[in-house]
Amino acid sequence: MAKKLRQMDGFIRDLAGRIDEKTVLIVMGDHGMDEKGDHGGESDDEVEAALWMYSPKPVFGRTKQEYNVPPGTAKERPVNQIDLVPTLALLMGIPIPYNNLGRPIEEAFAGVDGNGWDNLAAAEWTTAAGIKRYQASYLAARGMTTASTEEPGSPADLWAKAEEALLSVSQQQAKLKPKQRSKSDWEPVYSAFQTYQEETLRRCKSLWARFDLQSMGQGLLIMAFGVISLLLYVAGGQKEEDVIDDPELDAAEKILEAQGAQGEEKPSQERQLVRIGLLSASIGGVVGFLVQTFIPPLRVEAAWRHPVAFAALFSVLSVTVTLSKNTLSKLLPRTVWGWLAVIFTLSQSIGFASNSYTIWEDTMLLFFQATFGLATTLHSFTLPSLADRYLSIYHSILFVLLGRVASFSKLCREEQMPYCESTYYASSTSSTSSIWQLAIPFMVFLALPSLIKAYLTPTRSYEGLAPTWIGYVFRTGLFLSATYWVLDAADNNQWLPAELPLKNISVYTAQLVLGLAFVAGTTAFLWTPPCLHIITQSATASNRAAQITVLGYGNAHGARYLLLVVNILGGAILVSKPVGGGALAVMMWQIMSLLEILDLNNLTPDTTVIGGVVLAVLGQFYFFKTGHQATLSSIQWDSAFIPLFTIRYPWSPLVVMLNTFAGQIIAVVSVPLLVLWKSDPRKKGILESVSKRALGGFVAYYATEALATMAWAGHLRRHLMLYRVFGPRFMTAAIVLLVVDMMGILVSLTGVRVNTIAVSEVFGWMS
Repeated sequence: MAKKLRQMDGFIRDLAGRIDEKTVLIVMGDHGMDEKGDHGGESDDEVEAALWMYSPKPVFGRTKQEYNVPPGTAKERPVNQIDLVPTLALLMGIPIPYNNLGRPIEEAFAGVDGNGWDNLAAAEWTTAAGIKRYQASYLAARGMTTASTEEPGSPADLWAKAEEALLSVSQQQAKLKPKQRSKSDWEPVYSAFQTYQEETLRRCKSLWARFDLQSMGQGLLIMAFGVISLLLYVAGGQKEEDVIDDPELDAAEKILEAQGAQGEEKPSQERQLVRIGLLSASIGGVVGFLVQTFIPPLRVEAAWRHPVAFAALFSVLSVTVTLSKNTLSKLLPRTVWGWLAVIFTLSQSIGFASNSYTIWEDTMLLFFQATFGLATTLHSFTLPSLADRYLSIYHSILFVLLGRVASFSKLCREEQMPYCESTYYASSTSSTSSIWQLAIPFMVFLALPSLIKAYLTPTRSYEGLAPTWIGYVFRTGLFLSATYWVLDAADNNQWLPAELPLKNISVYTAQLVLGLAFVAGTTAFLWTPPCLHIITQSATASNRAAQITVLGYGNAHGARYLLLVVNILGGAILVSKPVGGGALAVMMWQIMSLLEILDLNNLTPDTTVIGGVVLAVLGQFYFFKTGHQATLSSIQWDSAFIPLFTIRYPWSPLVVMLNTFAGQIIAVVSVPLLVLWKSDPRKKGILESVSKRALGGFVAYYATEALATMAWAGHLRRHLMLYRVFGPRFMTAAIVLLVVDMMGILVSLTGVRVNTIAVSEVFGWMS
């Protein structure tokens, strides 16, 4: 460090000796550094930095003798960074920017003798007048008037006093001869306008840079207890009972049901939790109202906030206490897979405290996938069946390789430069795809339906509607999606005559794809029977009983539910750019391999949550691989115009949401497959197993992530990168959690219910 300081000292000395009298040399830092070399925090050493201004021409001065010695710390005679704005503008003779809130630096206008109070007053007056104009515009935009803020000590009151001082000194100076006028008479005017500027800046800071620690604390408590209650709920899910293949028992149960026999019905855990939560919320609302009314130190401007916050806190706290009675001891993992799920979740959550980790999050998620693939590869050697062993190793290696292939899709953020090269668009400065990338959707059209078929064929589940829907309808949708992007490129690059209505054709093509995926696809999913093929053999002389063979019996639940995932995948591929669509196809391939890995290694949601956590990791990973980052600038707003000519609510926002969160949406819709894939059609409690174990563990990953980003953004609220890294990451996590929750409830659980009814209608029992 000492060597570097001497080097910079020599550089500045050499530069100062080369400039002329018309040049001002300004040396400053945007932040400081503590003793460990860290910067970006809120300590004095990190926040404060030096400022040095030099001119060969003697123009700068100090108003007091004690100012001749440089200050020992930045606490003495501090200068805000925003003060450079009016200072440089006045020195260069250009208008001060409209939204400036800084003040001229005193030493730059005090003159060599340090007594240029008239010059200082003029500079401060000019700057303050601009601030007043900006303040008036700000108040007018909010329907306020200056008169409504004229209480004593307000900026309006201080401005009036400053103008009185200016008028008084001006009149006094006008009565004196030039030789009798004193520059020191202008010092009160300078001080009055300086006071006005300081008070205006203080009030603006209180509005724009205010951190309400009380509200932040309430939010963190509510979120923390919410995550704990969710983890307790997941841990409390009992292992589902094994399938009992007893025809006599099944017949007895049906006879009792037909006779209307009913046992004593015990209220479900979910109903009890709802009742407790509602009662506690009512009590909390009353407590919040009392706090707001009778405790002035805790009173807030929004009268509704305390009742709502206390209602939420009491509700989630009561649920946490209720669940902890029998499940607190179950929170600690008991298997290697449970610990692996905890490590994935906590290591990422802790890593959000680092801006570097947050910036390179996609790389860390790829590492998690490789770690899981390595663990399952090693575990595969313990499988007793040689065929299962080889198959598990194959899918584990394939899982890792597919993640590596998807990692080539990149949209770099500015902070990653120059160590990242964007491949999502034609170039790092483009927002359109290159010509060769248009081949990717056609590759998806040719390969993806065949890959899905390959995973259904071993269980003889590529039956019923599956060949028609996956082999023809889904493939047709993929072909039309590829056609859309060719038409879009032709329209943008003007490959064809302008008279051709390419935009109309492309929009109608996109609407047709979405119609196939969501309208026709939903209808087919609601009404289609399981993907089975029943073969009946008539009685023969040697075998008097007729024989029935059911093809697809071993995967009746999973194969049928897969149609729902395929439908949503088709819509997501359309609204993603060509590279993004290719990444989503790889994601689907990875999910299918993940299902095989979990099945071969018996890693069911009833015994471990590793499947849900890895699926959540995939969802987050493909958020980045579809051309997104945790920044507002990466939102692909143009996706709203893929199926529409203009903005139409609510369809335009929904299309943008599907484009932005396609990875997480496909992941959450695939969660039920963790339970349904290759499960026995007679398995009982499927909906409970999906909601409590699979979906609960999946959502817990995103909830913990949201809590961590919230906590770190609050803790690092003074960090240099708060609004560039930590704040946007927290907002992304909050929206993702909301999207995952809504899709999990409205689509995943509803799809499981529909799927279960369809299977039970064929086999004659309810799961």
